Amino acid sequence: MNLKQKQDIVEELVKKNHLPIEVGPIHSAALDKHYRNKVIVAFAKHKGRVYAGQYAPHSHRVIKDGGKSLQPKIINDIIDTITELVQSMKIYLYNEQTGTGVLRHVLIRWGHATNEVMVVFVTGTNMFPSRKNMVHALRNKHPEIKTILQEVNGRKTSVVMENKPMVLYGKGTIDDILCGKRITIPATAFYQIHSQQCEVLYGLAKEKLQLTGKETVLDTYCGLGTIGLSLADSCKSVMGVEINKEAIHYAKINARQNHIKNMQFVDMDATAFMMEAKRYHHPYDVIVLDPPRAGTTQQFIYASTSLAPKKILYISCDPRTLVRDLKQFRRAGYVTDRLDLVDMFPRTEHVETVVLMSRVEGK
Repeated sequence: MNLKQKQDIVEELVKKNHLPIEVGPIHSAALDKHYRNKVIVAFAKHKGRVYAGQYAPHSHRVIKDGGKSLQPKIINDIIDTITELVQSMKIYLYNEQTGTGVLRHVLIRWGHATNEVMVVFVTGTNMFPSRKNMVHALRNKHPEIKTILQEVNGRKTSVVMENKPMVLYGKGTIDDILCGKRITIPATAFYQIHSQQCEVLYGLAKEKLQLTGKETVLDTYCGLGTIGLSLADSCKSVMGVEINKEAIHYAKINARQNHIKNMQFVDMDATAFMMEAKRYHHPYDVIVLDPPRAGTTQQFIYASTSLAPKKILYISCDPRTLVRDLKQFRRAGYVTDRLDLVDMFPRTEHVETVVLMSRVEGK
């Protein structure tokens, strides 16, 4: 899908929902191929030969080499090596119907600024024949691989990773540089898949907020703390809230290793935290939210607007849930007249959105 089609879809969505909002021109990506810093591949066999790729839409049929044009060469090369090793080591592929076999998926993360790579083998059982040989072979051929892990997932589920993986080699994390900050990334935490466009997005968010150095900022759904880290030098303090305990652990590490002392973190559900903040009348000047694709909750909107912040910044990866939530914010007295788009996912139908809302006087 091209940029005009993405913009047209969002403009039509805004119009259909009767929102008086201008949709700004999309911020295109300088790198529109080979940009993904996180890839999950599945495996299948054809005529006895193992191959890797992405699932076809709405199915578990593996498309050979699916997604290769969006993945950097280093990831494609490692996938090819793993596929060859799975074939030569005769590692059984997992069968979802029977619940037998070993290898289900491989997850690869790549630091675009550091060139560090993480490989996670997702297996259906603790047993992983040839595990030591696999680790040794990968390390020898690809020195960029800094850590290798194994996640055991024997459940019938579409969720690839549900547990904390065990480390087979390295420290279990990789580092990257984002907006000038060193970010330590574990296997399970959210990290935007297009690092260069993420910097564009965060720069746009910071520009919209126009912080003066005096504001208290609440960064909800904060993940590894990347948004708060990018704002910390321009405000009085940042409180990051995230339900993923491992992400919060590394968010604290990220703040510490970047010598940022005006950030705190809480491992808590964002809505539950917001309800508590309302209950105890704990105000913030600025509230930032970057929720999952499903958007935020009515309770979050009710509680956040009840605190009467000066500004609410909403980042979303799904314009449909964003528009739904903007209507709720509008009813609660918070409006925006502009919606900006960032092409975070070139050559797909997805687009990232960001809006700044302020309070209508008298509401």
